[in-house]
Amino acid sequence: MFCPNCGANIADGSTVCPQCGKPINAPQVPSSAAAPAAPAAYPPGAYGQPRPDAKTDGKATASLVLGILSFFCFSVLAGIPAIILGHMSRGNIRKSMGRLKGDGMALTGLILGYLSVAFVIPVLIIAAIAIPNFIRARISANEASARSELRMVTTAEAQYQTSYPDAGYAPDLATLGAPVGDTCTGDGTAEHACLIGGPLANTSCTGSQWCTKSGYRFMIQADEQRPHQQYVITAVPAEPNRTGTKNFCSTSEGTLRSEDAGVGRMTPYTAEECAALPALE
Repeated sequence: MFCPNCGANIADGSTVCPQCGKPINAPQVPSSAAAPAAPAAYPPGAYGQPRPDAKTDGKATASLVLGILSFFCFSVLAGIPAIILGHMSRGNIRKSMGRLKGDGMALTGLILGYLSVAFVIPVLIIAAIAIPNFIRARISANEASARSELRMVTTAEAQYQTSYPDAGYAPDLATLGAPVGDTCTGDGTAEHACLIGGPLANTSCTGSQWCTKSGYRFMIQADEQRPHQQYVITAVPAEPNRTGTKNFCSTSEGTLRSEDAGVGRMTPYTAEECAALPALE
């Protein structure tokens, strides 16, 4: 080896140079290779694993319970809260560094919640389209039935006047129908002519009582003369704008007339009121 001060050749292991007399710092020879440092111990939960003492997140439990309820009975009423709590729980668990657990429960609640919502939304869309169409179709059918009933009663009134000239026109619907307990298998009478049937022929359908059929209320009223020289039959929706949108009436002249049911009429038309309405084509 060489002296770092004067460059003289000296024996290995010397601590003082024999030529210049200055001390020599001997190089340190490693006795053995240093052992590799042990990797740093990461606390449980550093990679998403829960610690042994981790607590289950309450939102995860609630999400699971609501998800089960939404899937089997409460649908979106429980499904939407299950989705919200599930997302909140999973976010809390990720941020807790292992102090909270229950990610699987929250995920299950999320899935069940989404399934319930996915099932109900198409049903709601179909219902939103179908229900208004169904209501319109029912109203149209009710109005067509009401017009048909008025034409039938108008024809029956003409037949009644011809058959019973001493009575004139029938004063009410009950007179055009059958007596109690009779099916009109024989000839009718002036009191019960057996000219109409069904709900409008009931004996309770007198001149002061409404009788209902297919969402419409019907009533006949005649003048006070004897024989009756005039009558008015009225048909109005039982529920305006829900079971029908038109009021109908007809008098002894035989013309069917109508007006908008939005006026909410609760009383029968007089002959003058009916005659003032536009005639149906």
